[in-house]
Amino acid sequence: MRRAIGGLLALALVATACGGGTTSGGGDQPRPGGVLTFATDADPSCIDPHQSPTAASQLITRGVVDSLVAQDPKSLEIKPWLAESWTVSPDATSFTFRLRDGVTFSDGAKFDAAAVRANFDRIVDPATKSLLAASFLTGYAGTTVVDPRTVTVAFKQPNAAFLQAASTAFLGMESPATFVSGQQALCQKVVGSGPFTVGEYVRQQKIELAKRPDYAWAPATHKHSGAAYLDKVAITVVPENGVRLGSLRTGQVDAVANVPPREADSLTGDFQLLTKEQPGLAYLLVLNARKAPWTEAPMRQAFAKSVDTEQIVSTVYQGKYPRAHSVLTPSTPGFVDILGKSQADRAAAERLFEQAGWVKGPDGVRVKDGKPLTVEWTYISPAREQRDVLAQLVQQQLKEVGVGVRLNPLPIGDVVGRQAKGENELSDISFIRADGDVLRTTLYSTQGGVTASADPEMPGLLATATTTTDPARRAATYEQAQRRIVDQATAIPVYNPTYLLGAGKAAHDLAFDPQGLPAFYDAWVAR
Repeated sequence: MRRAIGGLLALALVATACGGGTTSGGGDQPRPGGVLTFATDADPSCIDPHQSPTAASQLITRGVVDSLVAQDPKSLEIKPWLAESWTVSPDATSFTFRLRDGVTFSDGAKFDAAAVRANFDRIVDPATKSLLAASFLTGYAGTTVVDPRTVTVAFKQPNAAFLQAASTAFLGMESPATFVSGQQALCQKVVGSGPFTVGEYVRQQKIELAKRPDYAWAPATHKHSGAAYLDKVAITVVPENGVRLGSLRTGQVDAVANVPPREADSLTGDFQLLTKEQPGLAYLLVLNARKAPWTEAPMRQAFAKSVDTEQIVSTVYQGKYPRAHSVLTPSTPGFVDILGKSQADRAAAERLFEQAGWVKGPDGVRVKDGKPLTVEWTYISPAREQRDVLAQLVQQQLKEVGVGVRLNPLPIGDVVGRQAKGENELSDISFIRADGDVLRTTLYSTQGGVTASADPEMPGLLATATTTTDPARRAATYEQAQRRIVDQATAIPVYNPTYLLGAGKAAHDLAFDPQGLPAFYDAWVAR
């Protein structure tokens, strides 16, 4: 799914090998054992994928929880995993899975049809307070256990995107025996059927993943089967870009997340840079269109024309992150190139503000009826991908046209909570998912993401894409949605998130999963 599985395929997994070591292994055979040390830039806060909507939680739990199906990272086709086979009703309201035999959770419990039902029932249970996963199960009518190895998942309305959603960690299988421990405990430790188990997790410091020796049901999308090669993955949380990259250069860690773009070209000699433009939502600025004065399209359009995205990608990201040409990234099924040319136009922006009655006051800030034109931007801190620097640049760009931007950095949990309640005036978001349905589940869902618009037409338009399994029809619907979002400026595309993974000479076969995050199952180390 993610690309209609065909012509749009531009998964930019570009490895730039510099000198000696290479994560491809250089012809060497994988060596079991050892510890891979990895420095990431963001703490997940909660590692339970049923509750958390963050990429940071996916990074941790993808190796802990398995899914019913797998998505091929190259073709994006859906392949067997915990389910050996499946059938879909013509109206995409019923999905019947034949489950693999012999699978167990790491606590010894058996994986079966009852476990599938328990997981999906838990996700939609309001007590779980799912911030994203529940939106993947919109219209959930229940799961029927046909027999221990056969299960049917039913929906009240078509859900053509369900199969792809079922391949993500958000709908991954957790041991039902752990559900009684409560949501807070599961935020700290998840028990799945995957190749790794969660060891110690100290928030804002470290997460340890340990090999599960008896793992034997990896999907064919991986390079090997059986247990993971690594004995352990030791992940440290290092938000500071310079410190994180320095730990790689000094050999304190084997690999690092999100290399700062301005430092990317400096990884030479024994280091390697792996890059992947991620599928899903581009990095977007989203005005709350339910709060005045941004309820009016001309005001949002003026704001959009005030944001110089060319300047952002050239100065903040040195061209390493491409300027966004649409709401979706190019590697997402349904992507359409709308903004071949940047929409930045300061003169047009000033005209629109003035036509709406907002005139510049003595301090340069626009005023109408005695009220200054200001907006509060609430964003996650510590910020990844230098988004705090980006925010300061956008603040300056808006100041030049008479709009005051108040920056309000908050911890991730506070930002997600405010977004879910629709409290933010200005938000920023990107989201990785290899399917155009990401528009529905993040921009127009009550379960998570941000509420992009009060546009009454958009929910119905996006729901139409869930009624068909025809990739061409789904892509056509997503094209309409993207054009409408850009035209009405309910979201402003800025750049395409691109994962820059730095690795030292000891790390081999590090790769990206279909969502564009580092995957550890096939990785190994040579000391």
